[in-house]
Amino acid sequence: MKRLAPIVLGVAAVGLVLGGCASGPGGPMGGPGGAQGPGPGLFVSPFGELFFAEPGEPWPVAGWFSGADADSDGRVTQEEFTADGIRQFRALDVRRDDRLTPDEIAAYEADLAEARARLPGMAGGPREPGRRLQGFSGGMALGLAGPAQQQGSRSGPRQRAPTGPLAYGPIAAAGFFNYPQPVKAADLDTNQTVTAQEWAQATDRWFIALDTDQDGALTLATLPRTPLQQMMDRGPR
Repeated sequence: MKRLAPIVLGVAAVGLVLGGCASGPGGPMGGPGGAQGPGPGLFVSPFGELFFAEPGEPWPVAGWFSGADADSDGRVTQEEFTADGIRQFRALDVRRDDRLTPDEIAAYEADLAEARARLPGMAGGPREPGRRLQGFSGGMALGLAGPAQQQGSRSGPRQRAPTGPLAYGPIAAAGFFNYPQPVKAADLDTNQTVTAQEWAQATDRWFIALDTDQDGALTLATLPRTPLQQMMDRGPR
């Protein structure tokens, strides 16, 4: 089952992305739905769906938002957000048994691998010794890390978490929450299966995290710009 839209990514565009790694946040563009900088865009929705845009088009978060905004009033309510999550869960749940099993998750990961392959030079693998990317915390954004992730291991020396916009790879940088594998982020008991109940619980957490003004609805203006969008907006320095 294919969920990827065709896109052609040039090596020069990747150079623009990597060239922005050493700079701080910011950029000339407005909110997350504004026109993007010179290069193609990738957005990963809160539910792991992949959206692409060509250079000069609105950042692809706008495509996700318009689809989730069922009544086209410029606001995504919690009900609409939940409905969008259910739609994506059903698209991944090939067996229709209200759970995402390891093979179904593996099929989704094949889509992620295909997306990464379309971004040469941004595979998100191990970095060269001593190379440290700057500009983004690399931790779970918006305070959504679980207790084990927040406390860290007490045995052995503590290791510094990766830093920089691409610390966890382009998929993480293209989403709001910095998740390298967004679907598995809903697997609360880490048993390699995501149930419909876990998905619903994660949906509630994600909406609350994004509804920063606590008015019960999301707008493009109040959504955060992803690290990848910030990098593309800055362009080369």
